[in-house]
Amino acid sequence: MGAFKYIRNNERKSNRDPARKKEILTEVKKYPRIARIPKPTKLARARLLGYKAKSGYIAVRIRVSKGSFRRPRPVHARRPSKTGIYFNLSASKQKIAEDRVLNVYKNMQLLGSYLVAEDGKDKWYEVLLREAD
Repeated sequence: MGAFKYIRNNERKSNRDPARKKEILTEVKKYPRIARIPKPTKLARARLLGYKAKSGYIAVRIRVSKGSFRRPRPVHARRPSKTGIYFNLSASKQKIAEDRVLNVYKNMQLLGSYLVAEDGKDKWYEVLLREAD
């Protein structure tokens, strides 16, 4: 395996460090909701998913809000007792993030994604893409 064995071990140690987590969170919050980034935050994880540092491969960071799906209540007319405002979606937040990125980058193919950071309100994922054949 070589060098990536040591890179992965180093990343594991640094990702457990609370100061490093806070540093990643403050960096992540600077970007807009969907942003292309120059290189992945977790290089060893990206390599396991098939990312390569060459043209045709990109990394995109996306923010997804936490919580359940909320549907608006009817304002006028009668209000049924079983209206159902909150729903648990069948898709995970990670799957939702991947789908949103693929809607923006239509000519790309999904390699995979992983969680980068989260706070009380949002989760940030990095989605790895390559040019479609």
